[in-house]
Amino acid sequence: MKRWRYSILLMALTCVLSTPVYAQQYRFNYSKLYTQMKNNITEGHPDIKVAFFFQQHDSPNLCRIDKAWMEKEKHYEEFHIPDNQELIVPLDYNLRQVGPLVYINTEEGKQCNFSMVVMTKQPLSGDVNYDKVKSLVPQMDKMLYDLGGMFSRWFSPDVVGLTLEFSNLNNGWITVTNGQDIEIRSGKALIKLADLKSDSILHLPKATFRTMPLLEK
Repeated sequence: MKRWRYSILLMALTCVLSTPVYAQQYRFNYSKLYTQMKNNITEGHPDIKVAFFFQQHDSPNLCRIDKAWMEKEKHYEEFHIPDNQELIVPLDYNLRQVGPLVYINTEEGKQCNFSMVVMTKQPLSGDVNYDKVKSLVPQMDKMLYDLGGMFSRWFSPDVVGLTLEFSNLNNGWITVTNGQDIEIRSGKALIKLADLKSDSILHLPKATFRTMPLLEK
């Protein structure tokens, strides 16, 4: 029940934020995006951010963003899209007051869904120790609480670890000292904090593409 209610919350946020104009173009009100982005500068989660992506409707793959921009009357600004296809929108209170519209063109022939995720600001790479994982878990939990509002604790599941996503690495293993190795399956590895020992070190085969919460089932 907790997970179901939490999923409904995120679906509601997505419906409010996104209005498709036609097959491969999406339109957003900047103020709606700002409402979520402002959590990136609040206290309690210095290593965590809210990020925006577009995911293919029928697969876990991300959609390519061909172009993104905002406009208001005669004012126009195009956004730079990084290689990871994150939609990076400037965070500016004055822009919220002006209220421009944000447009995104995604790759032709793909049905894409707007995706708002909680993830680390920087990828994880090399050797990652227990203390690092332990420090990220409560930060992610706090960010989800901030996004959900004062009543979210009643129905949102706890963050119990990390979900590591890798690009161009479908299957493999993460070697763990003083612990059991962790499988990478379909590009993801699930790191549960309770399964690690206090002196465990995870040896990552490559830098993560995204590091997101692992929620309690």
